[in-house]
This record gives sequence, C-alpha cells and structure tokens, in this order.
Amino acid sequence: MKQALRKTPSHLHLAYKYGEGGDSLVGRNFMLHSHDRQLTLAIDLTPNFHTRNKNASNYLDAINLSQNHHKLKFLQCSDNLLRSRLIRAWELVEHPELRMCLDLGPRGHFLYAVLPHSLFMGGIQLDVQEVLDEEAIAATPFTAHHHASRNHQ
Repeated sequence: MKQALRKTPSHLHLAYKYGEGGDSLVGRNFMLHSHDRQLTLAIDLTPNFHTRNKNASNYLDAINLSQNHHKLKFLQCSDNLLRSRLIRAWELVEHPELRMCLDLGPRGHFLYAVLPHSLFMGGIQLDVQEVLDEEAIAATPFTAHHHASRNHQ
C-alpha cells in the first residue's frame, strides 16, 4: 500500500557521523509504502539539484549527502503534519520495521533502517540504525523501476 504523507516541500536537517551536518536540504513527496510489518518512507530530494547556482547551500548539502550517504546518522523534519501522519501509520502496524529511502535521482537512492522518535519542539527524527545495501534497494518496489531505467541509459 502506498500513502502520500506530504507532497509540498519541507526543510530537513541531516547529521552525519563525525559531527558534520546540513540544514539546507528540502524534501518533497514524502510517501509511505507499507508491506506487512515493513514501512518505507520515501523522500524526494531531487529539487535540491534544480538550481543554476552550484554554490547554493541546498545544492552543496545534496552533493555532500550523495558522497557521504553511508555516514548519515539521522534526519530531522520539523513538519508536524508529516510527524502525525507517520506516527498514525506506525501505530497501525504490530511490531513495525521502518526504513527510509532518500531519492537523489540519477545520483542514487539510499536506503536505511531507521528508528523514529518525536522531537520535543515538534517534528520527527529518524535515527539511522543501519545502511541497507544495493540489493535491498533494488528489491524495493518503488525504486526498482528507477534502477532499471538508469541501467539502460
């Protein structure tokens, strides 16, 4: 089952291991895909690359993510609507497993096992528990067609 949690852009905060971070990314089309106990939150980050100014902070943060995706520690979104919809879906599943797929278009799709928690000031934080491998990404229904079309280009 596929459910749109939020289509409009929302600001994101990312933190990496070793203290790096980024506050300029924008995500859109937050989609939740559910299959049995597994919930996968897909976030489209491609708008960050749609700029003429290659020195813009959102562009640079997106490039940093594409190069350091394996170091991601957590992602925060201060959007309360997204938080409430994600928590509502989480509570409907017994012993849910949450994954997060970050879509950077031709620069890659990165899949993580995450643990969500509400932030005191509002919003949600998704703590990365594990970086999942390419085979797990290819097996994910909503990204498989991206990989197939990308491999034929």
